[in-house]
Amino acid sequence: MPRLRALALLSSLALVACRGGRDAATPAATAAPGGTVVIATPAEPDNLLPPITASASGRQVEDLVFEHLADIGTSLNTVGDAGFTPALAREWSWSADSLQVTFELDPSARFHDGHPVRATDVVFSVGLYQDPKTASPTASYLTNIDSVTATDSLTATVWFRRRTPHQFFDVAYQTFVLPRHLLESADRATLASSAFASAPVGSGPFRFVRWERGQSLELAADTTAGRRRAQLDRVLFTMAPDPVTAFTRVATGEADLFEAVRPDKVADVLKNPELRLVMMPSLQYLFLGFNQLDPVTGKPHPIFSDRAVRRALTMATDRRAIVANIYDTLATQSRGPFTIAQPNADATTPLIPYSLDSANALLDAAGWVRGADSIRTRAGRRLAFGIAVTSTSVPRMRAAVLLQEQFRRVGADVKVESSDMAGFMGRATAHKFDTWLGIWAADPGPGSVRDSWTTAGAGPGGNNYQGYRSAAFDAQVDSGEAAFAPAVMQRHFAAAWRIIADDAPAIWIAEPKAVMAIHKRIETTGMRPDAWWAGLAHWTIPAAARIARDVPAPAPAR
Repeated sequence: MPRLRALALLSSLALVACRGGRDAATPAATAAPGGTVVIATPAEPDNLLPPITASASGRQVEDLVFEHLADIGTSLNTVGDAGFTPALAREWSWSADSLQVTFELDPSARFHDGHPVRATDVVFSVGLYQDPKTASPTASYLTNIDSVTATDSLTATVWFRRRTPHQFFDVAYQTFVLPRHLLESADRATLASSAFASAPVGSGPFRFVRWERGQSLELAADTTAGRRRAQLDRVLFTMAPDPVTAFTRVATGEADLFEAVRPDKVADVLKNPELRLVMMPSLQYLFLGFNQLDPVTGKPHPIFSDRAVRRALTMATDRRAIVANIYDTLATQSRGPFTIAQPNADATTPLIPYSLDSANALLDAAGWVRGADSIRTRAGRRLAFGIAVTSTSVPRMRAAVLLQEQFRRVGADVKVESSDMAGFMGRATAHKFDTWLGIWAADPGPGSVRDSWTTAGAGPGGNNYQGYRSAAFDAQVDSGEAAFAPAVMQRHFAAAWRIIADDAPAIWIAEPKAVMAIHKRIETTGMRPDAWWAGLAHWTIPAAARIARDVPAPAPAR
C-alpha cells in the first residue's frame, strides 16, 4: 500500500474508531441477554490452564472462564489497590503494616461444576503458581508472597515478605482462582497434558463447552449461579489456517471480529457497511531476540554471546523502514522491552543508530572477515544463523525476510526458519534457536519485564528464552519495582532501559497498535490496552440486530 494513501486514510480513523462502541469507562446499556460473537483467529491456544499458558490466545479464553480476586481498573493503575474492583472477593482489608491483605470471598461464587469457591481454593491456587514443579512463567511475579492462609471458608489472607508498591497487583492481576478439588491430585510436572488444560472449569462469566483443535473453541454464558450472567449467550473462537483467511471470515460475515487487521486491509474494513474499525494502543512489542547460548551445546553462543556482534547487527538494521514496510503508520519504532503506554516507559532511551558503515567496522574489529562469497567468517565459522518465526503471523514473516536481506548486506548468511505456532513456541521454550522473532504482550505492571528479560526469567518456566543475563540490569529493575515514588521508579527503569539497549540482547523493532474489524451489530465496552476482550461479558447485541447464529439452539427433546 502506498504510504501517502495510508496516511490520508488513517486521518479519519479516530472518528471511525469511536462509532458503534463505548469507551472503557462507559457501562453497557441495559439489554436482554443473547447473541453470539464469533472471533476469527489464526492462533490456537497452547493450553487453557492459567499458570502454564504462554499464548495470548490462551489468555483470552482464560480471562473469560476464570476469575481474579479483584479486577484492575480501566486506568491500569498497579500501585496499591486504587482502581481495582471486586471480582471473586467482594471486599478486602489491609493490616496496619501493609504486609497482609485479607480477602472476603463472595459466598455465592461457584465453579461451573457447581462446587462453591472457597478460601482453600485461593490458598491452593497461589501455591500451584509458586510450585517449581509447575514451572509457571508467572511464578517470578509472586516471589514477594510469603504464604496464603484460610481463616475460614470465605476468608483468605495473603502474607507478603515486604511492602512493595505493586503487591496487590501481583496477587490480584497475576493469579486466577482455580478449583482445588479438580486439580489437587494432578501431577504438577505434566499439567499441560492434563484433561483440565484442554477442558477447564472456572468460575468466570463463560463456561467452557468444547475445543476442536484446529477448528473452533466454544464458550457459553454461565447461567447456573446468576451471579455474573454475561450479556452474550456464546463466544466462539474459529481457528483459521492463516491471518488472511481469518480476516476474510470477518469480511464475508462468517465471523464478527478479527483483532489484527493489516494496513492493506484497513480500506476494506472502512468500505464494508457491516464492519467498523477499532484502533487502540496495545502493550505489545516486536523484537528479534539473540540466543545467548548455543542451542545444541548449551555453551555460550559462538556468534551472539559477543556483544559487539549483537550491536553490529542492530546497527545494520533499518528499523524505521521495517516498521513502515510492515505496519505503515499502525505501529511505532520500539525502544526497548516496554511500550510507551506503560508507566515505566522512557521515550528518551537512546537507540543504537542505523549505520551500515559502523556495523561493518564493528564486525571487522571483532574478527569477522568477508570471504569470496561476501559472507563473513571467523576462525573457520561462517556468520550464518537462523531466524525462528511463526508462519501464522504475516508481520513477523515479513520482518524475517526484511531482516534477512539487511543482515546480508553486512556479510551474514541468514535462513528464515518458519513453523506453525505450536512448533515455533516449542522451539522458543526449548531455547532451540539462534534468533527468534517474538512479540510480547506486556502487562500493565512495571515488573512485567522481569519474566522476559531478567536473570530470574532465564530459569525453568521463565520467558527469557534468549537467556539474557545482566546483574546491573536486574538491579535497576529490582529497584524500580520497589520504588514507591513515581520519580524514583522512573529513574531506575530509565537506567535499566539504557543498560539493555547498550547490551543489545535483541533488536527492538515495533510497537504495533491494536487494529480490529468488528461487526457493527455488536456494541462493545470495557476494552483495555492490555486486553481488548476485558469487557466482553458486557458486550451486547441489540435484539433487532441479531442474526441466525444469535438464536440459541433449541433444547434437545426429552
